[in-house]
Amino acid sequence: MECRTFDLTVSSAIDVKDVRLLGKTEVHARIYIAGLPEAERRTPTDTHGKTNPAWNFTTNYTVFESMLMNSNTVLVVKLYCTRSMGDRYIGEVNMALKELFERAEPDKVAAKNSSKEFELHEGEAINRGRSALLVLPLQKGSVKSQGNLIISYSFSEKVTLNKLLMATVATRMLSPLHY
Repeated sequence: MECRTFDLTVSSAIDVKDVRLLGKTEVHARIYIAGLPEAERRTPTDTHGKTNPAWNFTTNYTVFESMLMNSNTVLVVKLYCTRSMGDRYIGEVNMALKELFERAEPDKVAAKNSSKEFELHEGEAINRGRSALLVLPLQKGSVKSQGNLIISYSFSEKVTLNKLLMATVATRMLSPLHY
């Protein structure tokens, strides 16, 4: 069985909706791959950024090659406002691992800006070999919510696992302590 390491950094969010009537907006993100909710990761709560939280939180997942060929395997990043009476949902980003992998392919995105300075627009990617930086709009249900999420990610080279290692990797993928 072939697999790769998927490294993800949830950098920050820009102009998220302030869902608090009173008090300060403190935002955290919950990250998981649909189908593996046991492997949910959580960023620390940003207590200073208010509607422009920053985390620079890096995590990784071991993903099987078959997951990258299937549009149904989805990365989910949900943003919440931390509250003592229960967290309040702000919005989310959903993107198929297949699409993320294709965006990270070498030479997939033309170098539109050859200078060192560039402007990154919503939904645009900068290709860095097998890694990319994305600015994605937050969604709330099927409606675009206020704000954007900035992530960067990379995929390692493909490795082949034997059956004994596969059992270890499968256990590790489901472990909530895997960071």
